[in-house]
Amino acid sequence: MAEILLTGRQARERGYYDEFVKRSPPDVASLAAVRGDTRRQWNPYWYVIDLVKRAFVAPGQQLLDFGCGPGSYAVLLAHIGYEVAGFDVSPGNIAAARALADRYGVAGRTSFTVGTAEDLHYPSASFDVIIGIDILHHVDIVPAMQECMRVLKPGGFAVFKEPIEVPIFDRVRNTRLGRALRPKDASFERHVTEDERKLTTRDVAAIRRLCRVEERRFRVFSRLDALAGQCFLSKSGASRLERFDQAVLEACPPLGLFGGSVVLVCRHHQAASVQAT
Repeated sequence: MAEILLTGRQARERGYYDEFVKRSPPDVASLAAVRGDTRRQWNPYWYVIDLVKRAFVAPGQQLLDFGCGPGSYAVLLAHIGYEVAGFDVSPGNIAAARALADRYGVAGRTSFTVGTAEDLHYPSASFDVIIGIDILHHVDIVPAMQECMRVLKPGGFAVFKEPIEVPIFDRVRNTRLGRALRPKDASFERHVTEDERKLTTRDVAAIRRLCRVEERRFRVFSRLDALAGQCFLSKSGASRLERFDQAVLEACPPLGLFGGSVVLVCRHHQAASVQAT
């Protein structure tokens, strides 16, 4: 494959993640999210995996891990039964993903390539499902989503979990005190890159112009988990505040506007909706 020409932002992201994966080798902590009937619908990561798990109906379905990182989610999804392709801007991440897939016995159902979200090297209408975990806030959203919809099959769906800006909270978060309590500068310890930024309502509106979108918010009160550490975790490791969020949002859906995480389910405009219960 010819050498990929990178923008300044893409080159910085590559450099960061090539180093990050050396410092934090990947693992798959648990296959519980894809095995058995355990469900945590109040957790955005589990919610996404559950959506994708329910969409698997037959061997041979093609899934794209959109910005796959070191392959942790690709391994989970291959265990569901999908044929998983993944790309990432970081060669270090791709090498780690291949090694992880081999270690977990799914190398035959996975393939990984170095690439960028804004210029995918896959044929049009290639994938039944596309999944992206914390990736859109690292890329140029409009060209990345245009490419996403190009490679998505008619009738398929793409699902993204992302941090999203909540003005009433982020205004405080960006004060000098907020930055002192939770620094936002680039850091390997906090897993923050120089160029990343939360999605905004303007970003979501731009995505809606390209495709049909269903949106669900998470992390209203459970954003306190980041400050309180283990205080609000149950014995199973699940967040009690996430469960509280679910109850509150079911009782008063408009409070979802204060959620700091969003899951976007995207389809071609003419397609029907998809929901998880």
